[in-house]
Amino acid sequence: MKRFNISGLAGVFIAVILCLTGCSGKDEAAVEPSPADVTAAVMSEVEFSSPAPKTLETIGAYYTILDTSSVSDMSVYVCGSGAYPDEIAVMKFDTPEAADKGYDAVSARYDEMIKTFIDYTPEEMYKLDSAVLEKKGNYVIFIVCADNEKAQAAADKMFS
Repeated sequence: MKRFNISGLAGVFIAVILCLTGCSGKDEAAVEPSPADVTAAVMSEVEFSSPAPKTLETIGAYYTILDTSSVSDMSVYVCGSGAYPDEIAVMKFDTPEAADKGYDAVSARYDEMIKTFIDYTPEEMYKLDSAVLEKKGNYVIFIVCADNEKAQAAADKMFS
């Protein structure tokens, strides 16, 4: 009479289950690009009107309630002439809580831009109407340009 080895069958069964549940092939680690790389990727895909870079020291004139002490890295460009709402800001914060507060500061900037441009250059409002404002982990991304959808796709690629 032949004996059936149950322990061998159990091992095969466990191996099959592990492959089915654990072999997705995709690394789940978060991608953390530099803000400068994100803005460069976006600006290579879409045009911004006279982009002028801003620093941590000069950003307060635009993002008035931003706590710059919690910004670990950033890349920000605003329209140098001030005639257009074109702007791209990618900010990385120290913690998710700081990013939440950063999001609020960028949202306040967005609200002020709407108040300014609705009367100043109403023909540019389409850029603000479809602006990108999102939080990705410790990052806050703000994009205002002629093709916000294309700009967002370029930014999203940097995080995947």
